Amino acid sequence: MTFSPTTPQSQPSPAATQAQIQTNFAEYARIFALNHSAVNTSNQGDHEGVILTRQTVDPGVTEDLVAVYCKDATSKAGTQPQLFAKIKKFLPNSKDTQNAPNIPMQLTYNAVNVAGPQYQSFLPGGYLLYFGAVSGVTVPNVTIANTVILSPAPTEIVVAIAIPNTMTSVGTPIPFTVSTLVNTTTNDRFTIYSGGNFSGPPIAYSFTYLAIARA
Repeated sequence: MTFSPTTPQSQPSPAATQAQIQTNFAEYARIFALNHSAVNTSNQGDHEGVILTRQTVDPGVTEDLVAVYCKDATSKAGTQPQLFAKIKKFLPNSKDTQNAPNIPMQLTYNAVNVAGPQYQSFLPGGYLLYFGAVSGVTVPNVTIANTVILSPAPTEIVVAIAIPNTMTSVGTPIPFTVSTLVNTTTNDRFTIYSGGNFSGPPIAYSFTYLAIARA
């Protein structure tokens, strides 16, 4: 049986609709447990899940509260429903006497890469954070170029930084120079240029990098 909103009624006697009344109580418990801890459990009544209806526009916030809602977010990886937050107003600094409106802030993203060797996370506001390392072998007095392709692809790289790790040749630390160049044509990659002044056989190198980009 299914839930009946018209049971019980004032007439006839509840005994006549006993089965439907029992079904209604069972349906109460089943539906309640979809987003809450079930009744007769240690955490009964606690929220276990929240369903947010996807919004087409940002809601108006008229009180001094935070609105958390779901809305489509567009990125290089495609359009995905994500969580947003919006507050009524904010003061950029203490000297301001006029409140400024606060634009919505994207809180989530549809992918996080924790497998490596390239790692990627999300910063609230629509930014992707990438980090990892590249390695290889270089010869004396030669500039090497390593291109890092970011995945998932961002729409724009804001900054890319690379730091050389210590290079060692026969027990002697070799200082390396390093610079980065962002490819503004594809917006999903940058190149690490590096080199070292040393003599002797080829040596192994590695670089740690960090990139911040717009989703």
